[in-house]
Amino acid sequence: MQLELPLALTPVPTPMGTLRYIQLEREIVGYRLRRARRRTIGLVIGDDGLRVAAPGHTLIAEVEAFIREKARWVLKKLSERRAAPKPPLVNWSDGTLIALLGTPVRIELLPGRCGISLEDGRLGIGLAPRAEPAALRKRGIAWFKDRARALFGERLALYAAGLGVPMPALTLSNARTQWGACQDGQVRLNWRLIHLPLHLVDYVVAHELAHLREMNHSARFWAVVGGLYPDYQAARRELRESSHRLPIL
Repeated sequence: MQLELPLALTPVPTPMGTLRYIQLEREIVGYRLRRARRRTIGLVIGDDGLRVAAPGHTLIAEVEAFIREKARWVLKKLSERRAAPKPPLVNWSDGTLIALLGTPVRIELLPGRCGISLEDGRLGIGLAPRAEPAALRKRGIAWFKDRARALFGERLALYAAGLGVPMPALTLSNARTQWGACQDGQVRLNWRLIHLPLHLVDYVVAHELAHLREMNHSARFWAVVGGLYPDYQAARRELRESSHRLPIL
């Protein structure tokens, strides 16, 4: 039986690539197609579904033929992703624990005080009278982003010096399924990395900086990564296992 795509399911441009649809066995699967400077087609299953990276010259028919070849793998991974436990939703209240560089810190609300401070594993958040929960959440997220920006800048400068390149411009991303990106000489890092241990932050920094030398994932690219971060294979595995444990702030 052949399923027909609804007329509404036409390609849609998005920041993460063009959203397209394909029939795999009896299921209609959406995928985001991104053109990249690479030699082969790559498939990744993330929280937002199937993502495809393909060389700029590759025809859509070739991309979709490749996806169909991998249909069993794609459907299996999508099913596993749907069944995976969802990340915890943070309750911004006294005593809540939030990971900072892999170590839990405890929220301590401080009514009538200003600012946010970290001391002895406690994150003290000053509260104005009758502060709304949404305002508390917004201030807390801003604090974590500020910490991320400062730390990532330091690590980026350190590893850029090790690679012998000028420190690239840094921006923070809010992506759910991508830890980092390197494009046009700029590095973008997911601010949620601030929840993970420092060695995983360093691996992602080394990974993205290596793209300044090799804009692909070839053996040469991984050699550059290994030169910056020798234990990258273990870090890569750990990072994959950590993604579902990130808190949702």
